Amino acid sequence: MDTVVISCGTLEDEVRKVAAMLPAPPRLIFTEAAWHDKPTGQMRAALQQELDAVGPEVRRVLLAYGLCGGAIKDLITHDFTLIIPRVDDCIPLLLGSRKRFAEASSIPSFFLTAGWLKFSNTCYYDTLARMGERKTAIVYGMMLANYKRFLFIDTGAYDLNQARADMADRLLRHNLPADSIEGELTWLKQLVTGPWPPAEFLTVLPHSRIIWEEK
Repeated sequence: MDTVVISCGTLEDEVRKVAAMLPAPPRLIFTEAAWHDKPTGQMRAALQQELDAVGPEVRRVLLAYGLCGGAIKDLITHDFTLIIPRVDDCIPLLLGSRKRFAEASSIPSFFLTAGWLKFSNTCYYDTLARMGERKTAIVYGMMLANYKRFLFIDTGAYDLNQARADMADRLLRHNLPADSIEGELTWLKQLVTGPWPPAEFLTVLPHSRIIWEEK
């Protein structure tokens, strides 16, 4: 198989949904969502290990990541071409465009999908177990101070009602409403199928280093 998709684990539901539409799906590799809790350098090192492990039969790697705080900068390719969507993080990929992301962000929103909720809930309840109710409330009060709502992106790749139920306890604790917006996976599908226009995707040639320039 000459194409591999390396995706953040938080996007697994959506990447699998897109890949299932194809007559010959590429090989899928999902990374640990917990990397988002690591310093940028550690996340970059972990991604580089994934790239280093790609076999010589692979000619193209599709990276379902955004810039992610600079974590993908300076990654090095080997015998394959690397293609990356030109986004700061994965949210525009799930909404279909930067414009829809900007519109949704007009109300400060903490975006969620089932994949992101699983990661977010794990972080929250781990903190609760370590620090207790009062300190956790203080920490998350500061983290969420600038947000006006939780916003589920309904990508059609998971059960929205179940995700809402999984969030119910935290909604009471955080005192924020939970709304939803329809997702759009065309950009993510284009990552998997091509073509990859330069305005939307960064193409990194074999044996090169990622240099991120905004378009």
